Amino acid sequence: MILIGSFDKFYSKASVVGKMPGEFKHIVRIAGKDISGERRVQLALADIKGVGTMMARAVAYAAKVDPMVKLGSLSKEEIERLEDVVSRPQAHGIPSWMLDRRKDEDSGKDIHIIGSDIDRAVRADIAKERRIRSRRGIRHELGLPVRGQRTRSTGRVGMTVGVKRKEIRIREAEAAAKKGEAPPRKGRGAPREKVEKVEKAEKAAPKAEKAAAPKAEEKKEEKKVEKKAEK
Repeated sequence: MILIGSFDKFYSKASVVGKMPGEFKHIVRIAGKDISGERRVQLALADIKGVGTMMARAVAYAAKVDPMVKLGSLSKEEIERLEDVVSRPQAHGIPSWMLDRRKDEDSGKDIHIIGSDIDRAVRADIAKERRIRSRRGIRHELGLPVRGQRTRSTGRVGMTVGVKRKEIRIREAEAAAKKGEAPPRKGRGAPREKVEKVEKAEKAAPKAEKAAAPKAEEKKEEKKVEKKAEK
């Protein structure tokens, strides 16, 4: 028999006594996850999604297992006790402030979810926010940060904001020339080729307008003739 240690104040003041098993388990399955038996109980349980280091230590104490012993050296009964405590922590005296889903909206109770249940709960919460059209839900839909992060200088995707390519500048110059507005600024450090292309586009735009003017007048005259013929 080996004296292992004493409990925390939340559980029991008694000492934990256990036997070393005959064979070592290299892989232990707890809560649907394969865990290496080479790791200590406290760190091994922390590999389960939804179980942190502090929660893992509390689970080990509640199951009357030494948290510093290797997981593969535990007996079958001790592993079953660990799995039972992980799945039902409140039933074994673990306080509610250690649980990860307190005052659940559906049940109104303090519960602890682990593994794939966490992913399902997160998806359900996001779907609810989108359904009620809250600010968080709308930002989830748009793919924007939800927790108040800035978006001016981070999270930029696609074409880099603030940098315009040659084709875009040429198109803008053509559009401005058609409207009769001033062309966009070329910038002090703009290369000579870019400036020449913009200038060519500006010169070509008035010529295109002049070529299109006679055609527009012909169409107007045709419409007048059609109206007279109808009368």
